[in-house]
Amino acid sequence: MKKLILIATAPALALAACGQDSAVEETGDALEERADAVENIGDDRAGQLEEMADEADTDAREDALNERAEEIDDIGDERADAINEVADEME
Repeated sequence: MKKLILIATAPALALAACGQDSAVEETGDALEERADAVENIGDDRAGQLEEMADEADTDAREDALNERAEEIDDIGDERADAINEVADEME
């Protein structure tokens, strides 16, 4: 019976040992979530531009839209990376 109780309470004991995150760690976690959101926004906008490029009337317009989509995607990735660097320093 004691073994059963120990097995049942082991996950709770493990969580208690970890403790709560400090305010700095929580801020770092929030920054990581923000970085993901920034990257997703860039990906979504780039995807929209790529769809517009697929429907473009001319090759030049298609190329311009694809180029802008790539720039938007890169900007989102760079901003997300910068935010993640700050978050990593906080953890």
